[in-house]
Amino acid sequence: MARVPGGCGMIACENLTCFYGSFLAVDRLTLEIPRGCVCALVGPNGAGKTTTMRMLCTLLPPSRGKAAIGGFDVVREPTQVRRLIGYLPEEFRLYDDMTVERYLEFFGRIYGLDSAMRHERAMDFLERLGLSGRRKDRIGALSRGMKQRLGVAKSFLHDPEVVFLDEPASGLDPVARAELRDFLKHQQWLGKTVVVSSHVLKELADFCDFLAMINHGRLSEIGPLTGENGVLARHSETATGGRLYTLKVLRDAPKLELVLQKEAGVSNIRRRDQIVSFELLGDEEAAGRLLGRLTSAGFPIVRFVPEEADLESVYRKVSRAEERR
Repeated sequence: MARVPGGCGMIACENLTCFYGSFLAVDRLTLEIPRGCVCALVGPNGAGKTTTMRMLCTLLPPSRGKAAIGGFDVVREPTQVRRLIGYLPEEFRLYDDMTVERYLEFFGRIYGLDSAMRHERAMDFLERLGLSGRRKDRIGALSRGMKQRLGVAKSFLHDPEVVFLDEPASGLDPVARAELRDFLKHQQWLGKTVVVSSHVLKELADFCDFLAMINHGRLSEIGPLTGENGVLARHSETATGGRLYTLKVLRDAPKLELVLQKEAGVSNIRRRDQIVSFELLGDEEAAGRLLGRLTSAGFPIVRFVPEEADLESVYRKVSRAEERR
């Protein structure tokens, strides 16, 4: 068995490189994605996301470097890798004359599932993805969004450990996106590792807990999305290294503003009605001590929260930094 390069992630790349002729599509990509996460793979068009997925799925040989899925090398051990993975490309074909139910039955046989397992998984996936009422319909009669969800169901049918989804939210309405989100969170709860490439950044943040950002074929950002040292928290820091906070009181906001002006480490204070925002130097303990002092001073505080960056703002910030290099 090949060892995972660089550590013990479920997905690992080391200096992974791909040329199309003289065009460098992926440039010495090194990353590690842990087991059991839902990873958002983001970047502008032409960044190398799809090329990276195809190399990890053994569909495109790397020009240089190495990669492994679950400890199996994608070049030396492609058969073992393929047994571990599911893949939904951005553009895929379906059999329009088949019914939805028959389509999953057909692929269940190919995957070697027995009759009971094929039926159980197909019915479960169709129910979770909002397609159970269309299981007898011909695929050709389905909308684009329904076909997309059927493709997702097929990608998970054989119970893979790792699934790659390239733009799975394309063509989905808000209800269908919510069903996809819940389905992927359930698969994560079952221990699956899922990599999702999408331009719909707002929806990605709803169900992804890990981020890998690629630009010009290179890794721009990687890590857990949330938590004290997560990507969103890191990019919430101000230019001076502080953190923005919002504080709401029932009354006395002007007085609170005056008190904050005398606090060490507090700057850039802004007030609107009974809401005061400010920048605070220090960690969560410093914020807790400040909250204690304000409460002891008699301010009726009803909300005290850090302002956290969202995925779209992180994407813009990292992209601008890359362009300036």
